Amino acid sequence: MKSKTLISTVAIFAMLVLSNNLFAATGQVVVNGNSQTSLGEYTVTELEPESFKGETLRKFEITYENTQTPVIILLQEKSNCRNYLVRSNTMEIKYSCRKSGFAAEILYGKFARYSPEANSTFISQEALKNQEKISDGNLDINNALGLIACYYPALLKDINQL
Repeated sequence: MKSKTLISTVAIFAMLVLSNNLFAATGQVVVNGNSQTSLGEYTVTELEPESFKGETLRKFEITYENTQTPVIILLQEKSNCRNYLVRSNTMEIKYSCRKSGFAAEILYGKFARYSPEANSTFISQEALKNQEKISDGNLDINNALGLIACYYPALLKDINQL
């Protein structure tokens, strides 16, 4: 009986610590750097989680120094990979982080908000092909967010569309 009570107490304590750490991260700058594009410096900030299609996803915002339009990233964590659903006001894409590598692909399915036709108006197919494999191996979240901030602008046919 004592061991069940101890296990329950430890579990509750762990949940409280994790939820406090998650809350404390909200609004914090996660990563920043130079995009190496005309958009200049970027900052990635964690926002409040968002419920979307029955899932609660971590939410991030990329802001660039030379544009007023933020880019939103929803993080879908699965047991074998992380999907980063990336949206601007013109298009959306998915970056997947798997053991085989980190890559960009068209976003289809239940999380898609834009039609494939709308996406194709703004996405450079050549740049998308160049981002089929950005890096080897599974990246941590901060590195993936930094890569997205640098690579996402290249997917736009016209960077001024952001």
